[in-house]
Amino acid sequence: MQAATLSKTNLVRNELFLIFLLASVQFTNIMDFMIMFPLQDYFLKQFQIDTARFSFVLSSYSFAAAIAALIGANFIDRFNRKSAAIFLYIGFLIGTALCAVAHTYSFLLFARITAGIFGGMITGVILSIIGDVFPIEKRGKAMGGVMGAFSVASVLGVPSGIRIAMHYGWNYTFGFIVLLGLPILVLAALYLPSLPSKMEKQKVADFSQLVKVLSDRHNLFALAFFMSVILGGLTVVTSIAVYMERNMGFSKSEVSHIYEIGGICTFASSWIIGFLSDRFGKHKIFLILVLLALIPILAITHLPQDLPVHLALGVTTVFMVLVSGRVIPSMALLTSAIRPEMRGSFMSVNASLQSVATGIGALLGGAILVQLPDGTFERFDVVGYFAVGFNLLAIYLSRKVKVVS
Repeated sequence: MQAATLSKTNLVRNELFLIFLLASVQFTNIMDFMIMFPLQDYFLKQFQIDTARFSFVLSSYSFAAAIAALIGANFIDRFNRKSAAIFLYIGFLIGTALCAVAHTYSFLLFARITAGIFGGMITGVILSIIGDVFPIEKRGKAMGGVMGAFSVASVLGVPSGIRIAMHYGWNYTFGFIVLLGLPILVLAALYLPSLPSKMEKQKVADFSQLVKVLSDRHNLFALAFFMSVILGGLTVVTSIAVYMERNMGFSKSEVSHIYEIGGICTFASSWIIGFLSDRFGKHKIFLILVLLALIPILAITHLPQDLPVHLALGVTTVFMVLVSGRVIPSMALLTSAIRPEMRGSFMSVNASLQSVATGIGALLGGAILVQLPDGTFERFDVVGYFAVGFNLLAIYLSRKVKVVS
């Protein structure tokens, strides 16, 4: 009995460490993307660009990730998950290092594309590892743990990056991400589980696996569902920092509070949401969270300029908790909507379309916002209406997602 208990305890510890390791990879990946939002004001001033050109930098990362993930979907299931994760993470760190030495708009654009090619595929591999290792009854909790990386990136990563930019320059922020990523790379090489391909060996790569994924109508519903989830948040998220700074009068340190306070609350809520998703069902929890998220989405895009800072921070915190919370049950649904032998390819396609949705969200937000002569922005409310529409579409499509594994 004692031996059995010890074995079970060791299993739990191994599962928790795996979640921690995958979350650490996601932490640097998410921070690299998220830090672009609060640094927007630096880029606008240094490169003398408008919000449309800045959103093009954001979307270039996303569209590069989309193309890479779509190509990778044809062969990702033929490789050991561990080998794929390590290779992609090395490429991501190289791309981020290039951002650290960027000195022109063109070079920054090239660096973001490089980071996007590799970073965009990492999420798909991580989700595939979760789907392979964790049974469906534990998948929501595991997904909540990995999603906690978003919270840690908000609490520690983004505020640290903002302060580094304030004192040393925005280039050093990307160097900081690389320094964080190097020990994570070593741990991944040592401790990620080896998960060999479940496909039969094929000598020549073709598009058969991609065709299989896209020829199934249930897969198409699942992919469209997650795209609408992403668009329901990113259209607003991309412009929050610069809007709060220019329109609400937030200082750069107060902008960092948005991520610190929101991240702390999101870190706690992500575990709770993961547990509730396993306990009461992914569809039900997703529906509740989306309906609740509509309130802060409309609130944050209609804030009066004379609103006290502490009240504005309250709105941004609720926004971050509920909008990021929707992703947990939606990801759990997604990883359960595909058979194990196709999960890597499916998640690569999903990562591609997720990046497309992110790029569209960035372009849409940048195109709708109009900068006035005094530096402030208008039509943020219109951005909110688009986000509401995408969330309602996500509710409809969620009923089409069927659990198969």
